[in-house]
Amino acid sequence: MLFIDDVKEAASLGKSALKIARQCKANLHLCNVSEAFTTGRVLVSHMDDDVLLEDSDGVDVNSLARQLTVTDQPEGVFVPTVTSLEINGFNQKAIGETVVSNDIWLIIIGEQQLNPLKNADAANYNMQMINNSNCPVLIVPQHMDFSYFNRITYLTDLRYCDLGVMQFLKVFNAQLFVTHVSAPGLPDMEERYAQELLAEEISTKVNYSKMFLRNTKNKNIKESIDHILDTLEIKMLALVNKKHHMFERLFDHLSENPGTYKNVPTLIFPYLNWFHKASFYA
Repeated sequence: MLFIDDVKEAASLGKSALKIARQCKANLHLCNVSEAFTTGRVLVSHMDDDVLLEDSDGVDVNSLARQLTVTDQPEGVFVPTVTSLEINGFNQKAIGETVVSNDIWLIIIGEQQLNPLKNADAANYNMQMINNSNCPVLIVPQHMDFSYFNRITYLTDLRYCDLGVMQFLKVFNAQLFVTHVSAPGLPDMEERYAQELLAEEISTKVNYSKMFLRNTKNKNIKESIDHILDTLEIKMLALVNKKHHMFERLFDHLSENPGTYKNVPTLIFPYLNWFHKASFYA
């Protein structure tokens, strides 16, 4: 489900979301959270590079459909179906109910949209949404030259690794660099033990072969993560919110726009209250 609020950035966000949907072989819901909500259903049967949106008070999905450049798709290529949704009131309860009722497994939001998503009842509504979301939230950087998610790093303490997160990340079919960051107060992990834990426990249970270890021991977590992101050309950073203070250790000034880390798409998983769609893992 893609949240659209900034009409000027809607075209760029829409194209990025379509590429993500195509990679994951998933359908896409467009949720207009600006003042003008839209309804309707469109079938995307085109290459998304020619998507355009009219500059208006809200995003007109029907107008979007008319402006699509239709091209023939090679046989066997997955074509996402795009549906527009309306969330009445746009509050946390309504978002949670929409996630469950529509089998939403991922919310996509543009970095530039976080501040406008605040409402009159909360000083920092975007952080409330991230902190209380019942499904993962992917924050897409502004003006990102979107590319295929072929390398993902997942920040976690291997001793408390979330297998559900690992199962989720398999959908991208990417190289997954499991990056061990010791939880506060715990010692670093010896390299051999970390490799054995990943190979014999985690990889076996998740049943995914494209998994690699990065064992950080630098007390400066940002310096270690920076090195991994730069040297491996990581395309997405994943972490679990409210667990081992991972989010807080990476992002400063939590009362402000959390943004992304080093302009890398950031996937934030909820620690609790996560709606798991059973068929997703089938």
